[in-house]
Amino acid sequence: MSNEYKIAIKDRFINSDLKNLDQRSANEGFLFLLFYIVLFSSKKTPQFFAIDNIEASFNPKLCAKLINMLVELSKKNDKQVLMTTHNPATLDGLDLNDPEQRLFVVRRNIDGHTIVTRIFEKPKVSTQMKLSEMWTKGLLGGLPDNF
Repeated sequence: MSNEYKIAIKDRFINSDLKNLDQRSANEGFLFLLFYIVLFSSKKTPQFFAIDNIEASFNPKLCAKLINMLVELSKKNDKQVLMTTHNPATLDGLDLNDPEQRLFVVRRNIDGHTIVTRIFEKPKVSTQMKLSEMWTKGLLGGLPDNF
């Protein structure tokens, strides 16, 4: 179509003679990554917004790197963002020593009421453990204990 926009994508592992690599050829993870970079960088994005399940379509190692990058972009572009995740690897991108980054565990109690607990620092159980390991071992809370 004449009004269609395309993004030209270059991949160092794909032959440079291939001229038709665009957003239709990219996987979902790449498109989400591009979306988040634009979202955190654009002046048209509100200063405060939320993202649910930020880890969707990303490999675990990329999750931590993505969070590092988005923290820097949010500081640079004056954005405040609430994010949810169910992927432990995402937590490894957080720096709990940075007062601008916060981690909350949200759960429901036995009566169905929402309980929010802020994690101020890594529990002293093991300073060698990553946040992802602490979460999966149940040290941060937020995991069901009935299965």
